[in-house]
Amino acid sequence: MSQAFGGNERVSRSSHRQPVFRRPTDLSQIPLKHNGSAASESQFKNRQPPPGDFPAGMPLGEFLFEYLYRCGVRHSFGIPGDFALPTFAWLEKSKIENVTMTHEPGAGFAADAYARVNGIGLVCVTYCVGGLNVVNAIAGAYAEKSPIVIVSGAPGRKDREKDPLLHHKVKTFETQRRVYDEVTVASAVLLDEERAAAEIVRCVDACLRHKRPVYIEVPHDMVDREIPIALPRPAPAQISDPPTLQAAIDETLGLIRAAKSPVILAGVELARYRLAHLTLQIAERMNIPIATDLLSKSAIPENHPLYLGVYGGAMSSDEHVRKYLESSDLVLMLGTFITDMSMGFYTAKLDRRRTILATTEQVSVRYHRYESIQFADFLEALTKTKIRPKSFRHPNPHAVPKPLQRKERAEPLTVMDFFRILSLHLDENCCVIADIGDSIFGAVAVCSARQAQFIAPAYYMSMGFAVPASIGLSLATKKLRPYVVVGDGAFQMTGTEISTAVRLGLSPVIFVLNNNGYGTMRRIHEGGFNVITQWDYAKITALVGAGEAVTVTTRGELDEAIGWAQDSTELAVIEVKIPQDDISPQLARIGLEVAKVRGWKIPHRPVPGNCKFSRSAPGSRKDKHASQP
Repeated sequence: MSQAFGGNERVSRSSHRQPVFRRPTDLSQIPLKHNGSAASESQFKNRQPPPGDFPAGMPLGEFLFEYLYRCGVRHSFGIPGDFALPTFAWLEKSKIENVTMTHEPGAGFAADAYARVNGIGLVCVTYCVGGLNVVNAIAGAYAEKSPIVIVSGAPGRKDREKDPLLHHKVKTFETQRRVYDEVTVASAVLLDEERAAAEIVRCVDACLRHKRPVYIEVPHDMVDREIPIALPRPAPAQISDPPTLQAAIDETLGLIRAAKSPVILAGVELARYRLAHLTLQIAERMNIPIATDLLSKSAIPENHPLYLGVYGGAMSSDEHVRKYLESSDLVLMLGTFITDMSMGFYTAKLDRRRTILATTEQVSVRYHRYESIQFADFLEALTKTKIRPKSFRHPNPHAVPKPLQRKERAEPLTVMDFFRILSLHLDENCCVIADIGDSIFGAVAVCSARQAQFIAPAYYMSMGFAVPASIGLSLATKKLRPYVVVGDGAFQMTGTEISTAVRLGLSPVIFVLNNNGYGTMRRIHEGGFNVITQWDYAKITALVGAGEAVTVTTRGELDEAIGWAQDSTELAVIEVKIPQDDISPQLARIGLEVAKVRGWKIPHRPVPGNCKFSRSAPGSRKDKHASQP
């Protein structure tokens, strides 16, 4: 099976007691905001709400940001530059709050996280030196379906006459737009007053419909010009072909009825399109267990009694979930991306003959492919079917971390100790944001008695995501506090954005897992290129003038530091010292698989044991910071 990606609106030049399940306020259920109110399900399915009334004419810059505001944008992330200054002037006059970051990559990552929660994000940059600097972050947003609008200032119409050698120009005036064609679903260069408003609407519509980035280039001598506001009529809603939908449902139900141990593998599209509630209805109606992959972790409440864990072949959260999925006689893959990462670098063993794959692009039932079906219609139809509930016995009912014992508090930390102790402190007001390396591989096993949220670039895997993403999350919702897990290498890429967090009065908790360099790369291929300079992370808050920082080396110190950070209303940076050769079981297995696939020889190291978990009921820990005898 191969991943089917979104359409392309191409360029225009112009037995133990179980925890009580409560439905938390999770990222996939935060409603998209339009015109100040939550969008209804019918509006959402029909791509975007009506824009409301506009005057017959407006300055281009005023219309651009007013339209984005009405489509749900409340914050913009970026860095100004001379070609973009007139655009930034209109941004500052608008209802959208501008957030100036320290570097364009951080702006892109912040907008990505913001879009995942808010439903649409915005980046504003200058021409080429800014726009090309943020391309990597936008590429990740495209790969993982995160809807971002990129607005770039640009040379004016007169600047382009006779093709002069202008500063920031690379090859031609089209260079930046052509680059963005590869990482967006729509783009426009606003050189024509008559078409400018329609082009803005077209691009934003594509962003909301495909959940992928779009690019709008604004020449500096165009942004103040009065443009006619003659908006195109909304495109008709896409609807399913009834006979095709019915045929797909009939075949699907036939397989479900015949299956003895069906399972749902919930994918990231359920979160992006706010459809997780339908999947839960299907699971509960039919009594079918649910797993997620790493990219969709927390899209389904992890304290739900039907939740199994994270599946990814060798990268699965535990052997229980891996064994259950790979022995199942029917896997319903709903909104799932089929990637090397989600399938554990080709270690997943899922037979196409016993799978159903339904996404926003197509529905495939075993070898039969159905087109002209809307994903939401397919899910809604399954929620309304009458089917006898399946018999299901959970193989590992909501395993939660073992409470920290007093006798082990002086023990040195390992990677899995870190995630175990972190899990003890998480609740429904937390969102773990994981960067690349063991920050994300180890986080596969994070689970808690009370549901926390999770964000990570789990497919594109770009280092440096997590710290700036915490800013985007904090501004998108006040209900969740970011708990950033980042390696020392990734922190050195974008960690300066903590100064932005301080300026905005935000209070993320940042864990720097310091294993002295690029631990993930070491596992795959040893070499001096994995060595980085060691920073004094305990002094990083003194550098930015706010917050507190501490270094921990033992389990007890980490437990106390997390308790202190949770009680604080300021930025908290906790450096977690990890032995250089210590890694999670997931990373150990993935390292072996990558080296095997690529023909590399690596030193033999035993695979670490799994984290210690026990079955626990909520409220069993009277004091979350207290040691157990």
